[in-house]
Amino acid sequence: MIYYYPGESFPAISVTGRQCQLMCPHCQGHYLKSMVEARTGRDLVAVCKGVENRGGVGCLISGGCDARGRVPLPLQAIKQVKEETHLILNVHTGLVDESTAGVLREINPYISFEIPTEAVLRELYQIRAKQEDYFSSLLHLEGLRVIPHVMVGFRTKYDAETISRIRDMGFDTLVLIVFTSTRGTPFENHVVDLQRVRESIEKARSLFPRLFLGCMRPRIRELEECAPLFDGIVVPTPWARDAVIRAGLPVRIMKTCCVVE
Repeated sequence: MIYYYPGESFPAISVTGRQCQLMCPHCQGHYLKSMVEARTGRDLVAVCKGVENRGGVGCLISGGCDARGRVPLPLQAIKQVKEETHLILNVHTGLVDESTAGVLREINPYISFEIPTEAVLRELYQIRAKQEDYFSSLLHLEGLRVIPHVMVGFRTKYDAETISRIRDMGFDTLVLIVFTSTRGTPFENHVVDLQRVRESIEKARSLFPRLFLGCMRPRIRELEECAPLFDGIVVPTPWARDAVIRAGLPVRIMKTCCVVE
């Protein structure tokens, strides 16, 4: 079992600041507010070098999406960071085309790539893209260190199909995140069916040799006590840690995102 504590040694950086063109109704840019802003390539390089100078080990480069579901990444700046620092880079891309994938291949970061279920895409993202476009992006990224992510817990009947298809593509590692009811959004009162979520977790566990519970999830006891089903968990609560102790699992600590092993 790996406990991940990114913190200041592995900060999340938003290349769009607090801006997101999608403004999905379950998030509305809320989680961008806690990220470090770096809205220009020059800012990104400066922020990353500052992380390294303070003893950090890496960073997550993320941000809001444009109207087509892409994160507007300053690729040349990311390439400069890769060349001029020793930081471990994890990048959220959103949808990518072959050209973007080609530049990312030169940089060779870790890539956290979320594949939305049909329900998430239709009701939350509300963009013209289809799920097939996300699987096409995965193909463009072939050969890179891509770790697929799936958000479970929203219209859970769609979870298993998406999870199974990712496994069928040959991926052996999956990160699950869980729908979170965020205060101040239209979905703040949405109730997650934790029994169905557990079923989705068990489905993923049966298919993937490596399974991780990501940072985006509600901190609910019933969910946290599923920790022993995973190989790693980001910032585990006392409920999760107690469950791991009861299961007798050895633990090691990492100060990175959960895509890094």
